[in-house]
Amino acid sequence: MSDSINATDGPVAVTGSAGYIGSHIVNVLKEKGYEVRACVRDASNIGNTAHLQAMNLSGPGKVSLHSCDMTKPGVYDDVFRDCTAVFHAAAEMGNLQGSTPQKVYDGGLLATRMLMTSIRQAPSVRRLIYTSSFAAVGHPCDEGYQYTEDSWADMNQEMRREGSEWDMETVARNREVAYAMTKVQSERFVYEEADALNIAAFGVCPCHVIGPLLSKSHFRPWAWQTRIGDMLSGYGHPRMFWNIVDVRDVARAQVLIAEHPNNSNGQRYNLVAPDESGLIAQQDLQAHLRRLFPNKGIAGNFREGRTYRSPVATLEKVRTQLNLEPFTIEQTIADNAYSLLSWGLAELRDGEDNWQREGYELGIPSAWNPHVYPAIDPALRAKLEADGKA
Repeated sequence: MSDSINATDGPVAVTGSAGYIGSHIVNVLKEKGYEVRACVRDASNIGNTAHLQAMNLSGPGKVSLHSCDMTKPGVYDDVFRDCTAVFHAAAEMGNLQGSTPQKVYDGGLLATRMLMTSIRQAPSVRRLIYTSSFAAVGHPCDEGYQYTEDSWADMNQEMRREGSEWDMETVARNREVAYAMTKVQSERFVYEEADALNIAAFGVCPCHVIGPLLSKSHFRPWAWQTRIGDMLSGYGHPRMFWNIVDVRDVARAQVLIAEHPNNSNGQRYNLVAPDESGLIAQQDLQAHLRRLFPNKGIAGNFREGRTYRSPVATLEKVRTQLNLEPFTIEQTIADNAYSLLSWGLAELRDGEDNWQREGYELGIPSAWNPHVYPAIDPALRAKLEADGKA
């Protein structure tokens, strides 16, 4: 067991600080009085970092910006020096143009290996809090199965569908498998490395993260918080089952993990719905938005039919061990919606709920074009481009 940390022990570092989750981690640490070394791809990009710099205008703590391209070896060596903890939130999500499934995989595992090499050069580091994903938890299962921190995505391989096999051949063409595999392997790698270094590493596995945006730059294609904006503007998404967690709870939990005196290397924490209220089908989420904004053209059902109830998991370990009291689902959804509207990132329209379905049998799938995740099978992308659809 490594020592826990507090704000008086020394600085901490946060990778991916300009991102949605990373920014909230920085904000929580700053409010608790920490000296935060915020690692971003380009510290001179004001559009992506202004909200981090603005955190220094009030309150305790301090934030400094550091340019760190996670794909380059040694970029964290100087930043981690004298730090007591590292919060690793940087990741290749595959939601920007030019991404591929292989880049998603490499951006997770290879970048994490280089990060651990930098931690080896910083004997002051006592704790690593790694932002993994529920993609590293969810494995093939029967409907309604209750996932726990003991669940891993590479379990029940015999139940995998054709085309989603757990192997490197599939990684090259399947973003979901690439992302899940890189998170599983990265998690296990940091636990092994931490054990060898006699420090403690912890995995945080968030599911569908929504809540307030701290920057306009957090409006990224296909991100969960962005999909709320789609619905507000009348665009739907394929039928799905949501397991909602507030981004502020993801951030608060990570700091509590770093500060907790009685946890140990290798412990995982699922950041998921606080209770049954956060386990909802697409149409129920849209109903929340319609109650917030009556008589507006909130997205209707994109696809009719029954919703498969999975993934199922509720916030238990974080509540019992860390004593975190989560935000209510109603507040999480409302704060996400109002932040999008205040940034001008969504536009409410008067009219019927299903206004966008006129002339479209299933409705418009998304405001994003093409209506497929950017990190797709390269062969499929080539076909879409040839057909003028990408």
